[in-house]
Amino acid sequence: MFEKIVQLINSGKYEECENICRNLNFSEIKDDFLKYSYDTNSFSLYSFVVYMVAKSEDNRWLDLALSLVIGPLCFVEGAYSIGLFHARQLVKKDFCVENLVQLLFFYTIPEKLINRDEALEIANQVLKLEPTNQVALQIVRSSK
Repeated sequence: MFEKIVQLINSGKYEECENICRNLNFSEIKDDFLKYSYDTNSFSLYSFVVYMVAKSEDNRWLDLALSLVIGPLCFVEGAYSIGLFHARQLVKKDFCVENLVQLLFFYTIPEKLINRDEALEIANQVLKLEPTNQVALQIVRSSK
């Protein structure tokens, strides 16, 4: 089935692919999309995922978009900036520890796409929700 999905995406038949994906287990979709993107370095699946973000407004698709650009497609110039945008979207839609911690990733990379003050603010928000969160604690400790 995944080969059919790739064929439809590469043919620009997103609506047909959308209909197939509705009936599939999302965790399998995510695994297949990530594996294919790691294996091929192709941006085609990312384009479909962004289409699905707009069509479905389902946070799982937004999370997959983020995973693609900070994982298998991170070598593309600007991928981390796109990822930061997706991470901010996730936090707006679902303010939770997991999504806040994903934002902190952008402070830990060499590019430091978020600055120290913002990272501390986010870390403190995480600690309000989960006082023992190690990622947030490490950022707070390192800022002293």
